[in-house]
Amino acid sequence: MTEYLSEVDPRWAEHSGEEGHYGALEWGPEDLQRAAVFLAELAPQARRVLEYLARNPGRRIHCTELVDKALDGPNESDPARRVAGVLSGMSKAHRGISARRLPFYWWEAPEGSAGATYAVRPSVAAVFLAAQLGE
Repeated sequence: MTEYLSEVDPRWAEHSGEEGHYGALEWGPEDLQRAAVFLAELAPQARRVLEYLARNPGRRIHCTELVDKALDGPNESDPARRVAGVLSGMSKAHRGISARRLPFYWWEAPEGSAGATYAVRPSVAAVFLAAQLGE
């Protein structure tokens, strides 16, 4: 089942994020230059995952889909660890961008399920897609 969250859906606040996901401002239209710098600092795999999420704004995407569509398909590692590892690499770019949260949200799998889901708010997706087009 595909799940889309609107910009104001209360489930955004129920994410599983930790450091980098709290206490900072959300990305907005005034952040185009900041987003371009952020994108330039990302490793290629992290950039591909963020781009895939941004091209599917508000959609909660399971880690297996991210591996298949953004990371060249499965390999010997499990999809949950692979996506988490790729996205943890955003920390370098994030440190250089003060006062903004990480641009994605994530939710742990429910009990009895495997792998997390990830999403980018529609407004944040618009900022990053515009920044990418401006490159």
